[in-house]
Amino acid sequence: MRGIGRKSAVAAAVAVLSVGLPVAWAASIGANFVDSGDGGVQDGTSDALTAAEVAGAPGYEQANWNNLGRWGAGTGVKDSTGASSGVTITWDSNNTWGIGIGTDTPNKKLMNGYIDATGQVNRDGDVPYQFWWNENKPEACAIGLSAWLAAQGATSYNVIVYTDGDTSNENRKSEYWLQAPGDLNDPPQALGADLTSHVFAVDTANFDGTFTQIPNSANSVDAAASGNYIVFSGLTADRFMLRTEERDYRATINGFQIVAVPEPASIGLFMLAIMGLLARRRAA
Repeated sequence: MRGIGRKSAVAAAVAVLSVGLPVAWAASIGANFVDSGDGGVQDGTSDALTAAEVAGAPGYEQANWNNLGRWGAGTGVKDSTGASSGVTITWDSNNTWGIGIGTDTPNKKLMNGYIDATGQVNRDGDVPYQFWWNENKPEACAIGLSAWLAAQGATSYNVIVYTDGDTSNENRKSEYWLQAPGDLNDPPQALGADLTSHVFAVDTANFDGTFTQIPNSANSVDAAASGNYIVFSGLTADRFMLRTEERDYRATINGFQIVAVPEPASIGLFMLAIMGLLARRRAA
C-alpha cells in the first residue's frame, strides 16, 4: 500500500508540474507605460514598478518590468530575469496620462499610466510610413525576438496588451492588433502583413484590481467587448508592431508583455528529471 501511495504521489506531482510549467518556465519582457511626458526609461515616477515588484494578469505575473515614458527609440529592455534581453523597443504617443487609481499595489502601478491616441484616423497609405506622426499613435515596435527566444529554449511567444483609460464610456471603442514591419528600419518605414486578428475593446470601467481578458472573438466594432487585457498567441516573428486605431477618441496602451513559450521537448526533459528525482527518493 505504501508503494502505491508513493506512485500516486509521483503521478500527482508530475500532473501538477505539467500543468504549471508552460507559464512558470517562460521568461517574459514587460513594458509598463508610466505617467511621464519624458522619453525613454522612467524609473522615478510614482507608478514605476520596482525590480522586485510582481505585476500582470493571472498566469503572466512577472518582476523586472521596464518603465517607459511617452516615447523612445531603439531602447534596450531587460526581461523578467533582470538580464538584458537584446530586444529593443521603439514607441510613441502624443502624450501620457494616469487613471488616478492609486499606486499602492504593483498591478495598480501597471494599469495607472498609459499612452493614448489623438482621435485621428491612421495614415497607413503614406509612403514611406510615418511612425512618428500623431495620426498613427500610440504604437510600439519590438525588434530582435528570435535570439532572445532561442536563449529561452523557445520558438514562439505570446503578447499580452493591457488597456484601460481614465473614463468609463460604452461608446468609446478601440482596436488592437500586431503587424509585421514592411522593412528592417527602426522604426519601420513600411507596413507588412497583419500577424494577428484585430481585437476591439470597450472601456466600461476603471481598473479595480481585477484583470478581465477581452476575447479574441471581439473582432469587429459591433462585437467589441469590455475588459482590460488582450492575449495574442502563437507568434514567431523576429519583430512586430503593436498597432491601434481609435474609435470615438480612445485607444490606450497601459503596458504589454512578450512571453516566451517553452518548446514541448524542453518541458519533457525537465519532467523526466523530476520523475527520476522522485523515483530515487521513493527507493530511499
